[in-house]
Amino acid sequence: MRILKTMTVALFASYFLTGIAHAATMEEEFVQTRANEALAILADDRLGQTEKAARFRTFVDEATDVPRIARFVLGKYARGADPQKISTFTEVFRNYASGVYEAQLGSYAGEMIKVTGSKIRKPGDAVVLSTISGGQLDDPLAVNWRVRTRDGKITVLDVQVFGIWLALQQRNEITSVLASNGGDIDAASALLRAKTAKGDYASNE
Repeated sequence: MRILKTMTVALFASYFLTGIAHAATMEEEFVQTRANEALAILADDRLGQTEKAARFRTFVDEATDVPRIARFVLGKYARGADPQKISTFTEVFRNYASGVYEAQLGSYAGEMIKVTGSKIRKPGDAVVLSTISGGQLDDPLAVNWRVRTRDGKITVLDVQVFGIWLALQQRNEITSVLASNGGDIDAASALLRAKTAKGDYASNE
């Protein structure tokens, strides 16, 4: 009886771990495909800057969960906030986030990106590891992607470049602005609108 029980546990564990590995593989393939698409858009010299920005924004809309990231960036100030103000902030944040990702990835020309593995945080939540190498880089650059899987759809929640998680960095900046303005989300929208207009995608930290 004990042997049968042990075999049952072992088979269950094998099935469970195999399922997790398969999920991770899907996420790795998603990141590899999407990252290649992003770099291809940014490296396409046939596109004018306006068209390139428009295509990259469409890419960001498709590959990331912008509304979820926007609420994360607002932190505690999103709870109980005016839905219209959150909607306005989300739209402003969409433009700003697209610019941030473009600024982080757009400086690479001729480099190759390769997914090297992944780490499961919990079911449906993983970090996919990758490196960018070649081109103008002397050493490979680690770029990690936090991805979320819901109902078979995978989206990017955050990207880590030079050891910095971009959404987390943005959250620190935005919540600081909100704290200084009595939690007024319009103040955060105004800040990002001004930064986008100037092409200022660097953190103030």
